[in-house]
Parts: sequence; structure tokens; C-alpha cells
Amino acid sequence: MKAADYWTDAGLVVTLEPGQLDPEDVDDGLAVYIERQERSPEPATARTHRLTTIGVLVKRVAHSAAEARLDEVVDDIERSLDGRPSTWPAGFTAPQYQSMEPMRAPAGADWVGALLRYTSTIPIR
Repeated sequence: MKAADYWTDAGLVVTLEPGQLDPEDVDDGLAVYIERQERSPEPATARTHRLTTIGVLVKRVAHSAAEARLDEVVDDIERSLDGRPSTWPAGFTAPQYQSMEPMRAPAGADWVGALLRYTSTIPIR
């Protein structure tokens, strides 16, 4: 276990630009970015909020246990978001898990990754 009972230290390298997770430069890291926004599905907030899809791109050195290393970081991300709704800014809903897509490295490369998607309703500025 790492800090705060997490499996990994992937949160030490976080960027808003997925291109900054170049496997040549970064062993473990996360990129958090907005994938898209849509009209809020709730009639009460349709004019004041947007349903926002957030992508969390994960990249880790695989070593010899790629699936286990990917499972660890996905678990860490999910645990970091669980039970925190009261800490989100006013008007924001807590991110809701939508999907996870594994990403495979090219032949000969020693990394594993995933794209996790969450949605949150956020105020229009």
C-alpha cells in the first residue's frame, strides 16, 4: 500500500493534457480532461447546467503484471471519488462512473492504460 492506503502513486503525476503522458517520459500518471458537454438531463437544470463527461486517462508501466497494475490504479481512482459528494463545489454533482476502456500498448512497449469516463452536472458560467 502507498500513501493514504492507496495501491499506487499514480496521482503524483496529473495533467490536463493527455499528450503529456508520453510513455517515453512518464512511468505512471493521469490526465483529466473534459470530453464533451450536453444539455442537462434534468428539466430543473436544463438552462443553468451542463452534463459534462470527464475523461481520466491512466498510464502505467506494466512490468510483468499489466492487468494487476491496471486494476490497482482503477481501484485507487474509484476509491478517491467514493464518499466525497460534500466536497464538490456548490452546483456541481459528484462524478458518476460511466465506463472504463483498457488501452493496450503497441507490441514491445511496457505500459498499460485505460480511459475512465465520469459524468457530472456543472453550472454554466
